Amino acid sequence: MPTRERRAKVLSIPIEQLPDARGQHGNHVRGDQHHRWNDCRILSTHGYVKLRVGADHPLADPNGYAYEHLVVWVSAGREPPRFNDLLHHKNEDRTDNRLANLELKTRGDHSAHHLSDRGRDERGRFKPRVGKKSAGALLDGREHREWPDA
Repeated sequence: MPTRERRAKVLSIPIEQLPDARGQHGNHVRGDQHHRWNDCRILSTHGYVKLRVGADHPLADPNGYAYEHLVVWVSAGREPPRFNDLLHHKNEDRTDNRLANLELKTRGDHSAHHLSDRGRDERGRFKPRVGKKSAGALLDGREHREWPDA
């Protein structure tokens, strides 16, 4: 017999009248005192700022968060980006969501903008990104893909 039922039987009262004291000790830290409190802002895995706007907001994901740059753009009275459009951060800082730093571009223009910085090699292919994983890891000044001289 569970403890609560035994206690109700000893006190000779119905179990519904016995107070349930689980979680009533008051030792839990709540709200902004909790170590996981995020002040309604989080950073996504891609480096964009997300705001807590509620699950019923039109820009929200299922957890109730929306990208801050989209909220700023729509709050300024602009149309939300359509399927083929993207909001571009002019200074490349994904956390700088000022309206002056945002610009609406098509996906093609956005890709061309970022690829134009890389240039092309003698075969017409895009050069690898500098400082990124695709550029290859350096070990003793050589890429890991290079074969040692024999």
